[in-house]
Amino acid sequence: MGDEEFDIDTRVQMSGLLYKKPFGHKANKWQKRFFIIKEGFLLYYAESEKRAFDRSGHFNIHPKGVIPLGGISVTPSDDSSAQQKHEIVICHKDFKGIITLAAETREERVQWMSVINQSGKVTWKNAQLGEALVQKLEDNSKKIAEEKQAYLEKLEAEAEALKEEKGRKEELEKMAEQLRTEKADVENSAKQLREEKEFTLQELEQSLQSMRQIEEAKEQLAKTTEELRTEKARVESSAKQLQEEKEMTQQELEQSLQSMRQIEEAKEQLAKTTEEMASQLEDADMQRRQLDEEKQLAEELLVEKERRARQLEEERTKYDETTSDLKMSLEQVGLEKQKTEHRLKQEKISRVKTEKRLRVAEDSLRRLDKALKESGVKIDIELETDVSNLRKFFEESIEEAKFEADMPVIMRDALTAHATFKRESKAVEDDLEGLGAAAATARPEKPKPKPKKRISTASLPGADASAEPPPPVAEDGGS
Repeated sequence: MGDEEFDIDTRVQMSGLLYKKPFGHKANKWQKRFFIIKEGFLLYYAESEKRAFDRSGHFNIHPKGVIPLGGISVTPSDDSSAQQKHEIVICHKDFKGIITLAAETREERVQWMSVINQSGKVTWKNAQLGEALVQKLEDNSKKIAEEKQAYLEKLEAEAEALKEEKGRKEELEKMAEQLRTEKADVENSAKQLREEKEFTLQELEQSLQSMRQIEEAKEQLAKTTEELRTEKARVESSAKQLQEEKEMTQQELEQSLQSMRQIEEAKEQLAKTTEEMASQLEDADMQRRQLDEEKQLAEELLVEKERRARQLEEERTKYDETTSDLKMSLEQVGLEKQKTEHRLKQEKISRVKTEKRLRVAEDSLRRLDKALKESGVKIDIELETDVSNLRKFFEESIEEAKFEADMPVIMRDALTAHATFKRESKAVEDDLEGLGAAAATARPEKPKPKPKKRISTASLPGADASAEPPPPVAEDGGS
């Protein structure tokens, strides 16, 4: 086993031998591997790598495998029927399946699980939030330290003033003793003044205790502040009563009354200091609430960015699928175009052969008619009529063969390919429009129709100019 804490020599958090089941399949064979936990990653090597690591103090940067520990869930497994008794199960929502490890003893398993759990907290999100929070805390700490230093200096000045007041109080006691020896009739009044002075000091101690309670328990700030205000009112009432009693005393005790007024002023100053501290605590609480709100806002922004990233990824996938479908449609249209061109070539060859045979038959009829006329033999009217009909039949067959050889297959294939291309282009255009502006893709412009042409048999070789032209067919670049 390796060290539990960070080792300055090896610069890893933990290392040691563990058993590992093969990942990705259901094999039950356990393999012994050397594992290292390094900066949020679990690296494993062959068992022999442990000796090299112990000897050199440095780990190999080419492990057999790397397991990221950010955001993982690790649990123990104590199945008595299992081959290994001290299993460790590692899960993550992005892992396909689980990762099962095993230690030699229960204590080793506890140590490994503790370090893995600590390493699992190292994520990109936590690092960003931690840096921002540390920076804010450092700024707040500097500000609080400055305020604390100013407050300590103020308390030191007040303590010095209290020391001087204490010295004056001792002098007053001596003077009061002298007055008691000289004037016995005012002895009771002096005694009452001392009691009231002690009571005032007790009230001051209670105020200081209330201040410490405010510093220790911020949750009861409102209640403590109210008590201080009530105490202040009571002290002010006692001060008024003391003032009235001072006025009833003799003028010989006027110096003592003046000292009591100074004590009263110090008490009021202390009450003001208490209120200022309460206000500072309220400001600190308000700053903490603002920090909490900023933290919550940052978390909401991070969640919104993650949702937006997933949405863009889904739209990009859909756009890739649509692009693939469009490519397949274009390839299919190209194949249909090749088939149409092949059939057109075959039809042209067949048309040429048919024209040759019809020309031979026409020449034969012409020669037969000429031979019959030159022979001077009287031809039967029915035979002449049959020959004329046969000639007319061959002429009509020639024209029909030319027209049929040129038009039917070409028009049918052209119309079919054109309709198919238009239908598939419309479907792809609708899919691209559905992606929306978030996919950052431009909508394809609808192709403008090309000017229509009329296919006429008069332009074909051997075609009759008087033949009726076929219906118009719109040409398309894809067919």
